[in-house]
Amino acid sequence: MFIDLHCHLLHAIDDGPRDAPGALATAKLLVTLGFDTVVATPHALPQFPKEDVAAQRLADLTSLLERERVPLKLVLGAENRLDEAFIEAEVAGRGRHLGATACTLVEAPYESVVPALPELLFRLRRKAVLPLLAHPERCAEFQELARAEEAVRLGAVLQLDVGSLVGAYGRQARKTALKLLEANLYAVAATDTHDAEESAKWLPSALDELERRAGKPGRDRLLADNPARLLKGEELS
Repeated sequence: MFIDLHCHLLHAIDDGPRDAPGALATAKLLVTLGFDTVVATPHALPQFPKEDVAAQRLADLTSLLERERVPLKLVLGAENRLDEAFIEAEVAGRGRHLGATACTLVEAPYESVVPALPELLFRLRRKAVLPLLAHPERCAEFQELARAEEAVRLGAVLQLDVGSLVGAYGRQARKTALKLLEANLYAVAATDTHDAEESAKWLPSALDELERRAGKPGRDRLLADNPARLLKGEELS
């Protein structure tokens, strides 16, 4: 079974489902595609509700899934923005992580590079924080293979948005995703699902494309084995 480490499943939190039925539909879609665990990762931004609200929403959704007999385990996480406020929170021990792990999901800017990235990654690793870089193929910083390689050497983990493989985020993101996948720089893959109806249009084919490109063992490494190890605090393969 698969584990989704990046998913906007919680309703009425950010740009994910608007209501509980929408969250339920998304959960059912993921189960039909082979997922049994989802880390709900709402955006950790000032304009969105804070962690306590997300935790309550997760508890409500967990109860709903149990009532509807949807076999999906939920874990609370967050999608952070790579900026100084995020770094300060992590250094102070106030970061929002994936469950109880040392791993934090963080996205770099889409349109601009991050010259200070090596220093930022060093500061995180010095605090024993494991940065999981969301969808690098969609970020300007990682359009050059060497920059992605450097981030991995400095201890970051790269997460593929599977939709990138089928053009869900445009031609350039697909080109970069294929380059990073071929270079074996991704440690995990995730859906980054926001909406069941839209995701149903591309997610099944994206999972098929991942298997076609990486083989079944490669797909399972990115969607099952490494995500399970990450949530257990184990070393990734």
